[in-house]
Amino acid sequence: MNRISLKAAVVIGAVAASFSIGANAHNSLTSFEGYAGYRHETELLITHGCKGSPVNEVRVKIPDYIISASAHHDPDWDVEYQMRKLDEPFRGEGGVMVSEVVDTIIWKNPKASVPNNMYRSFRFRVGLPKEVNKVVHFQSINICENGERDPYVDMPEAELNVNAPDFKEQAWKFMTATATPAPFLVTRQPPKPQYPWEWSSEQASGAADQQKASAE
Repeated sequence: MNRISLKAAVVIGAVAASFSIGANAHNSLTSFEGYAGYRHETELLITHGCKGSPVNEVRVKIPDYIISASAHHDPDWDVEYQMRKLDEPFRGEGGVMVSEVVDTIIWKNPKASVPNNMYRSFRFRVGLPKEVNKVVHFQSINICENGERDPYVDMPEAELNVNAPDFKEQAWKFMTATATPAPFLVTRQPPKPQYPWEWSSEQASGAADQQKASAE
């Protein structure tokens, strides 16, 4: 069954609430869920510096199975991409052959560093995998003015299983087993394709009928 169950959705919500309470010292994402196969916008939230030293560089590693990623324009920071060569190029939008993709997004050289006692979010967009109920981790590193690195890169020993009855316990164990867990979100079953050109003829016809009925 691809559609996530109501029970699983409640569990994810409980985990998100627990993580929000316990993540004051961690990097986290502002969205704990996203539709599978969608281009999803989220933000990395950093909550502190390094022992009093403010943050002046942030890095986010894009998982290797994600081939579409970009950062939101931020006039206060320089944004840089580290690219990764693909073993097999593919034909992207407009028929352009794509041979490399974004591996890491880097925000650096801020007009003002992030103070130790304040939080800051860094917005980016990724094409989520089409697999439903997949836990997607985004490893991140904060680099402070004093040169210290504050990494949130640790991964669970075994892949977290959203459909497992003890998913909440699995997730909480992972988040508390280390001081530097990699932030994550869970892919959800989308209600429909994200873009009209991905719709089937039946979906397109249904959308047109609904629009016509609304106009009447």
